[in-house]
Amino acid sequence: MVHGYQEKRDLERTAVKIFIQIYNQNHDKKLRLLYQRERPDAVLQDSYHRKMGVEITHLFYDSEEAKMLLGRSKERVHSLEVIEMLIEELNKRIQTKEIKIDKYSTTYPIALIIRNASRAFGMSDILRAKELIYKPQGKFTHIWFISRDGTDEWLMKDLHEL
Repeated sequence: MVHGYQEKRDLERTAVKIFIQIYNQNHDKKLRLLYQRERPDAVLQDSYHRKMGVEITHLFYDSEEAKMLLGRSKERVHSLEVIEMLIEELNKRIQTKEIKIDKYSTTYPIALIIRNASRAFGMSDILRAKELIYKPQGKFTHIWFISRDGTDEWLMKDLHEL
């Protein structure tokens, strides 16, 4: 269990670092990681010393792809993938995090970071299927979706803007 917890923390820290790098390249108000915790997953601080909490989740096509990417599967080939199934998983992630945030008591706003870890689909695939994406209920200030798109470069889009 400790190994799984540390792996989760490492994945979250990587997602936050990617997010901060992209955010800071595109905004005057710079962010930095203050600390990681459980509720929310991390707390950031902007250049005006204002705090922002972030919940972090990773999007995989399905559990088998997650096992393959995390080195826990002996499978080499994954089944045929369709974007609708990835969007369905994305929608579940958003809804689950919305339920989770209701239990938090913080004095600062909270955003959601979704890191697309699936190798099957990239940012352009998600944007082409934007009409299938669940419309968030306004519980998060932003829902930042970070993904690659056929290259090693990470891209970011606020799903509230779709």
